[in-house]
Amino acid sequence: MVTIRDVAMHAGVSPATVSRVVNGLVGYSDETRERVEDAVRKLSYETDSLARGLKTRQTSVIGLLAPMVSDALASQVMQGVEEEAQERGYAVMLGRTGAKSAYIASYLRTLRTYRAAGVILVSAVIKPEIRQLLGPTVPVISVAISDKSGSPSVAIDDENAAYDATRHLLKLGHRRIGLLTGNPESVFVAQPRLRGYLKAMAEAKCEPVTATGTFFYESGAPGLDHLLQQDPDLTAVFAMSDEMAAAVVNELQKRGRRVPEDVSVLGFDNTSTALHVHPPLSTMAQPLEEMGRMAVKKLLRSRDLGPRIMPHKLIERGSTAPPPAAMPAQQT
Repeated sequence: MVTIRDVAMHAGVSPATVSRVVNGLVGYSDETRERVEDAVRKLSYETDSLARGLKTRQTSVIGLLAPMVSDALASQVMQGVEEEAQERGYAVMLGRTGAKSAYIASYLRTLRTYRAAGVILVSAVIKPEIRQLLGPTVPVISVAISDKSGSPSVAIDDENAAYDATRHLLKLGHRRIGLLTGNPESVFVAQPRLRGYLKAMAEAKCEPVTATGTFFYESGAPGLDHLLQQDPDLTAVFAMSDEMAAAVVNELQKRGRRVPEDVSVLGFDNTSTALHVHPPLSTMAQPLEEMGRMAVKKLLRSRDLGPRIMPHKLIERGSTAPPPAAMPAQQT
């Protein structure tokens, strides 16, 4: 029987590209499409994706749904997903639906109709309605979030990561540390990170100072304003995302405060945003690309769909330093 790899070799492309062409997805040139279609005809490869799905109970498509997450975080997860999927001959169908339930439902019904090999949710928990829409035959897994119920997931320990991030600032000598949280309704991300921060501050007998954000850049400046209203003499700000941390750095500089000489700023995630601000952000890293790869592996090993905790890691760059009183005096 002719396989997708036979077609790929004949056309001089990857199995993932063949999968994209025969499944009607995007991401290739007209010339590539013609080569693949020519190989399909010459080798008599069965190209009806739905027909193949009815025979094998599965197509070579993996759905990736990112309802409410930053582009920087989603793109790094997606890179890992796509690389692992391509190596295994699968194509990825991306759904940027926002939080609109009608769009999410439509996307999931499409994946069910085409008997997708599985669905990956980025920073979204697996709700009962999602399982109902996908049906019993399509496996689903969450990335960068875990509901602690044993549902399929690939995530870090958010509470422990936030604890370690706060401890890093404490070890530098900071005692007046503000926390800019994510959406407080984020039960499985923002709340565990808040618990980690509060635990570290309590152990150090330091007063917590918190303000609510949304994880997105736009909430950084107003969040900083709220923190400084509570304590104008903060020496460090820990933000629950790199996007908010970048906004905090920019806003501090607008106010004439130097980073990190006057105020240290620590982010979370280690997305590309961390490198696009001056100074570059110190941040608590999630291995996002590796998490995307692991999600694909677990989906395709349907017996291995339990939770997987990945390691977090502190990345020190230029945005954190000891507080001003602990800094060595400048030479005159």
